[in-house]
Amino acid sequence: MAWRRAFIFWLASVLLIACGAPAPTPTAISPTTLGVPATTQPAAAPTPRSVRSMPPPTIAVAVVPTLPPIIVTNPLPSVTPWPTPTPDFTLTAIALDGTATGMAWSATATIASFNTPIAVTVVAVPTCMATWPTPTIETTSAAIQHFESGLMFWLQSRNEIWVLIASPTPNQFYWRTLPNQWSEGIAESDPNLTPPPGRYQPVRGFGYAWRVGSGSMETQRPDLGWATDEEAGFAASLIYYPQGYFSPDCAWMPKSGIYELRDNRGKVYQFVGEGGVANLVTP
Repeated sequence: MAWRRAFIFWLASVLLIACGAPAPTPTAISPTTLGVPATTQPAAAPTPRSVRSMPPPTIAVAVVPTLPPIIVTNPLPSVTPWPTPTPDFTLTAIALDGTATGMAWSATATIASFNTPIAVTVVAVPTCMATWPTPTIETTSAAIQHFESGLMFWLQSRNEIWVLIASPTPNQFYWRTLPNQWSEGIAESDPNLTPPPGRYQPVRGFGYAWRVGSGSMETQRPDLGWATDEEAGFAASLIYYPQGYFSPDCAWMPKSGIYELRDNRGKVYQFVGEGGVANLVTP
C-alpha cells in the first residue's frame, strides 16, 4: 500500500540523518495515488531530528606518588671490635744463681674479658725447691677381707688396719685407720656370735677391730656387717704421693698425701688424706 511505502521512506530518512547521511529527496505523492481527494496544499516534508553527539569516554589512570628520599639525621656510631684477649696468666722462669736449682718466677696477669691488667706480687721460690719429695713405694705383706658394707686391709709394715666403709657414691668409701691391737693370747673370735649362712665372723686383728674397736674407734661391726668371705693374705705394693709445701727457710711442711694400694684381685684403691675418702680406681 502507498502509505506503507511512505512510512518506510520516512523511517529510512530518519535513520540516515541520525547517522550523518544527507536525507534523500522525498518523492511527491499525489492524492490520487493514495486514493485521497486532491487538495490545493502540497504535503509538508518531514523535519529532520537533531542528534546529539556523545563525548569520548574518559579513562582514569592511577598515578603512584613519588616519595621523598629518607634522610638519616642521627646515624648509629661505629662499633669498635673487642680486642683479642691475652692469656690470663703467664709465668716466666728466671735463673737466680745460674743453676737449675735457683729459680724465681715473674707473673703477668690479665683479665681476658676486659683486657685490664692487674697487679701481681711476685714471690721468689727458694732454691730448696729442687729437693721436692718424690713418691715412695712400700712393699709389704697384707691381708684383705670383704664385708657386707665394705672391706678391711691389714698392712704388716705399718701394723695398721684400714677400714673402708661403702658410701652412697659407687666405688667410693669412707676410710678409717685403726692400729692393730690384737696379739697372741687374745681370743681370735667370739664363740657366742653365730653368723648367718654364707657369712663369716672375722678373726684375729680384723675380728678384734670388728667386735671391740681399736684406738679411738669403737666397734666396726655396725658399719661393716658380717664378712662375706674369709681373710686372704697377699703381697702388696703401697705407693705414697707426698703433699705439702716449703717454708721460707726451706723446711718441708708435709700434709696428708695420697696412697695407692693394689689388692689381691688386681683392684687399685686410692686413699686421699689421713682417714678421709678412698676411691676404687680400677674396678
